[in-house]
Amino acid sequence: MEQLKLLSMTAVITLIVWASADRLVNDIATVRLTIEPMPSTEVDTIVEPDMEETPDRYELQISGPRKTLKSLRDREPLNLRLPISETSIGPVSVALSQDGLKRAIINQWPELHGLAVLSVKPRTLPVIVDRMVSAEFDVSMANLTLAYDDEPQLQRTSTTARLRESLLASMVSGGQRPEIDISREVERIVQTKPAGESSMFPVTLDLTRFGPGASLDPASIDVTATLKTQRSTAEISTVPIKPVVSFANLGKSFEAVGRDGTPLTLVTQTVRITGPTDEVMKLVRGETRAYGLIQFKEADLRQANVIKAWTPEFHLPAGIELAESPRQIEFRLVERPSSPAE
Repeated sequence: MEQLKLLSMTAVITLIVWASADRLVNDIATVRLTIEPMPSTEVDTIVEPDMEETPDRYELQISGPRKTLKSLRDREPLNLRLPISETSIGPVSVALSQDGLKRAIINQWPELHGLAVLSVKPRTLPVIVDRMVSAEFDVSMANLTLAYDDEPQLQRTSTTARLRESLLASMVSGGQRPEIDISREVERIVQTKPAGESSMFPVTLDLTRFGPGASLDPASIDVTATLKTQRSTAEISTVPIKPVVSFANLGKSFEAVGRDGTPLTLVTQTVRITGPTDEVMKLVRGETRAYGLIQFKEADLRQANVIKAWTPEFHLPAGIELAESPRQIEFRLVERPSSPAE
């Protein structure tokens, strides 16, 4: 019985020793990984992989406990976040050091502190370094094409952009401050406003031209403008003209008679009018009306039976006016005796 116990204990001890030895024995393995560059310290620094130059995979040769290496191979390809301290703006080829890779691995996976980095292929990481900066941009309207009663006015003529330094450099020409022209957006909006009425409206500045991560302060500019009313000219035929006497002579009866002695029972005239396009079209379609009056005063009535040229006065819808002087009408006034009262 004692021998059996001794054998069992020996087997257990052997198993423990074997397992411990397996954990302690180092092996060498090659692990596939991708490397994600990131800025090391500066908040405003941007570090991105150069997509045209960066290889799809890196091969990292490492040594460490056999079990740890196996677990890593089961998880490959790994994605390693690697801090980059380069500050030169533009494309940079970063040399990959064994110590730097080991620090990044331990920082990301603390449980791998026992691993050693032996080599890496390729040995460089192509990145593009940039930096976020602030700059003033002038806001202008240099390409207006519409007609205005009051030209558009900006309530503010500048904005502060936060954007990548490399992009800002491409926008600056001849040392002048870069400019944002909002003419097209202003005229797109102003055409939705009533013509002839002053309007104030915000115009949102286009952020897309400032690249990823950009911001503007302010992000919109208030604009005031009065769009010129669109005007048209048209002819309106058979506009009625009515002769009328003054209020003081309503009791008298007069008749307009032409040169040939024919009573002018219905006088019409074609007139040429101008005004806002919408109002002109309403008059053309008959949705509104126009008429003319020839008003006789006391002095006119005293000159009855005399052929004269009379100029009608036309009454038109609001905003409409005559495009040319009305034609005169020749006739004489003939007083008719009043009918005896019954």
